[in-house]
Amino acid sequence: MLLSDGGVAHLRPIRPSDAERLVAFYDRVSPESKYLRFFAAYPRLSDRDIKRFTEVDYVDRVAFILTLGDEMIAVGRYDRIEDDHAEVAFLIEDAHQGRGIAQLLLEHLAQAARERGIARFVAQVLPENRRMAKVFADAGYRVSKGIEDGVLAVEFPISPTDTSVGVMERREHRAESASVRRLLTPERIVVYGDSDRVQGLINSMLRGGFRGEVAAVAVDGHDVKNTSNAASIAALPGRLDLAIVSVPTSQLGGVVIDAAHKGVHGIVVLTGTDYAAGDSLQIINLARAYGIRALGPDALGVINTLPTVQLNATPGPMPRVGGVGLFCQSAAVGVALLNHAVRHDLGLSTFVSTGDYADVTANDVMQYWEVDEPTRVCLLTLDSIGNPRKFSRIARRLARKKPVVVFAPGRTRRQDHVGVRGGLGHAPDEAVDALFRQAGIMVVHNRGEMIDIAKIATRQPSPSGPRVRIITNSLPLAHQMVQKMDSVGLIRDPEPELLGAAASADAFARSARVALADHRYDSVVCAAVNAFDDGTEEVILALEQVAAEAAKPLVGVFLDFHPPLGSSDEPDGPGSLPRFDGSVDAIQALAALTAHAQWCARDPGAIPMLQVDTQAARRVVNRILAQQPEGRELDATETAELLGSYGINLVPQFPVAGLTDAIVAAERLGWNVVLKATTAAVRGRPDLANVHRNIDNPAEMAEAWKDLRQWVAEIGLPDDEDLSPAKPVVQAMAPPGVALIIASREDAAFGPIVSLGLDGIPSDLLGDIVYRVPPLTTVDAAEMVKELKAAPTLLGHHGVPGVDIAAIEDLLHRMAQLSDAIPQLASVTLRPCVASVNSISVLGGRVFVAPTANQRDPLARVL
Repeated sequence: MLLSDGGVAHLRPIRPSDAERLVAFYDRVSPESKYLRFFAAYPRLSDRDIKRFTEVDYVDRVAFILTLGDEMIAVGRYDRIEDDHAEVAFLIEDAHQGRGIAQLLLEHLAQAARERGIARFVAQVLPENRRMAKVFADAGYRVSKGIEDGVLAVEFPISPTDTSVGVMERREHRAESASVRRLLTPERIVVYGDSDRVQGLINSMLRGGFRGEVAAVAVDGHDVKNTSNAASIAALPGRLDLAIVSVPTSQLGGVVIDAAHKGVHGIVVLTGTDYAAGDSLQIINLARAYGIRALGPDALGVINTLPTVQLNATPGPMPRVGGVGLFCQSAAVGVALLNHAVRHDLGLSTFVSTGDYADVTANDVMQYWEVDEPTRVCLLTLDSIGNPRKFSRIARRLARKKPVVVFAPGRTRRQDHVGVRGGLGHAPDEAVDALFRQAGIMVVHNRGEMIDIAKIATRQPSPSGPRVRIITNSLPLAHQMVQKMDSVGLIRDPEPELLGAAASADAFARSARVALADHRYDSVVCAAVNAFDDGTEEVILALEQVAAEAAKPLVGVFLDFHPPLGSSDEPDGPGSLPRFDGSVDAIQALAALTAHAQWCARDPGAIPMLQVDTQAARRVVNRILAQQPEGRELDATETAELLGSYGINLVPQFPVAGLTDAIVAAERLGWNVVLKATTAAVRGRPDLANVHRNIDNPAEMAEAWKDLRQWVAEIGLPDDEDLSPAKPVVQAMAPPGVALIIASREDAAFGPIVSLGLDGIPSDLLGDIVYRVPPLTTVDAAEMVKELKAAPTLLGHHGVPGVDIAAIEDLLHRMAQLSDAIPQLASVTLRPCVASVNSISVLGGRVFVAPTANQRDPLARVL
């Protein structure tokens, strides 16, 4: 796990075999720390102490230790003193105090205690032990304190609260951002590998202007020029911060251990050597055990263009300084991205390529970008996501501060990662894109789009609205831009401002200034065309001056036969002019940033407080899994009970085994009923279901039963007297309306994914389905309804009144909260849900449960 300063340590339960390790640890602890722990001088542990501390039952007595390499650096424990009370205590080696270790131990001890039926922790703290008292006070629990016999008595419930979870997440953010900062700001680096490869990496660092010291260790014995050389890492003087390594994975074990003994914070295992997944995971685990964060194998390296660092720890060129943070995993993708950025003169703040099976993930890097001032826009290419729910949480927070762009998330090699370090599971591509957009992420499907968005985002202010003024000297180009704007939802004037074909640079500049000052426009796009010798360079220079003063986005499109101006002529900081050689690309990028700005500006909504009974829902699921641990589909009674606990009430229906049963059921419902088949062959197919409505007496029921028997024979089902193959039911009539399907499916990576569509052909064949992940806000639910292509059917069209939209949104909220609260719900389908003018009726429900953990998100931090 990560400590508060970004370092790594390993937490595990104590074992009897830790006796010698415990003694050595205790010998390194200062007398003062021992006194604060035991309230008396306690210079050494007795044999009885050692036995008691290392031999625990892991139920009433639990102890965790933190190790760094082979050494124990901290221990925390609880001992049950009553049925649901336990006393908690910690001891931390002095050299590692102040690194957030006590908070981590408290989180994990509380998690273990909750799982064993303990509800409250108590602790006794000497008043002078202010640091430990602060641990309890800052944990986010409701702590009560009192002084007894000169000792501070602390007691608190350990059930997680919004405050305690928030505290944990803020500490997680600080630790992960600090960890990445240490990787990107080294002062002393060693490069280890064959001399030719080491020489190339050293040259990249020197050309990039690295401000620190770099040393070389060539495994083939040849000297590397322009730097100091050593025969081994161990032979280098002083401490090191970062190791750049390019050797086969079979040789990495000794390198990691040598680097750890020199104090290295991180190790980057570069591309160019063969490796297997098992090898890389072994290296990662070894690095973590010694307190090192690892990138790779198959990493391209890291870049930090900050003038005080100027680190280029990659084989590639050093990009220009700028405001773009760039993240990828595999080296192959990294080469393409870095080349693309350099060729388009895009300035970077940082570049991180972690490798396919990396310890450092996109989540860590986003935590760093959130507090990194030079990074103004964040670009990511993802092959897999280590923790998608955490990714969504971090990205949503980051996207409210800085634009976040993801290139085709999960579209590459998804199946290779299902079940391996949290691949993107079973979610369809459309669902994945929708889930990322829900978090405020701009999703693109080619690298050019990503670069285009970054050019505008790093150089110009964010658009405040969708109204765009077009200024150009080409009528065909104006028409092209107008068509593109209409297709991406931007608002434009009926006619663009058309200058003369030979319009001067001053004319463009004057028109741009007028449009930027006009409150009717939120952005301005200037497009200049000149096929002759003088080109568009004068227009570019004139608009650069306008862009430097603009409070709104100004974007330039320039078409001529001149080669593009070099990077030295094209500024890249705030106030610079984004330049494009294609009008469609410029409009597409501006539209993406406009949508993101609107997402940031909107009210995010709130999660509604519903009257639900989560414990009742859990009892239903636990009862079923106790009977059938492998899980199963719920029957009709169980389904109604589970859904009813969350206020989802099914319209009553009764399975019937003959005409007499059908009449009895109809009388029980007070008539005005439906007779229908529910066999799997017709489920969700209203065109096949042979539904008989508004049945009000025995004669009508007999006629409907006769028709149902005839229909059964026509579709090829066995013609039994009781029609059991058709699974007939009698159900109360619902008001007429639009049939919907609302579902939730537990995804291997994202957790529950809630979907909405019109029942039947629109969703089954045409794919008109919208997706979201919990927690669902009021805005999320409203957008789900509006995003359906068939939304006019619900909102009202052609004189037909709309349906009860509020009831649909309420049902979406109930489904989302139920599926999020009960992880064992593999799938829940409400089909059909008939939305009428004043209500929504749920006519059918199917629920499948499967065994899984009770807690969806961990309540104690781990890597």
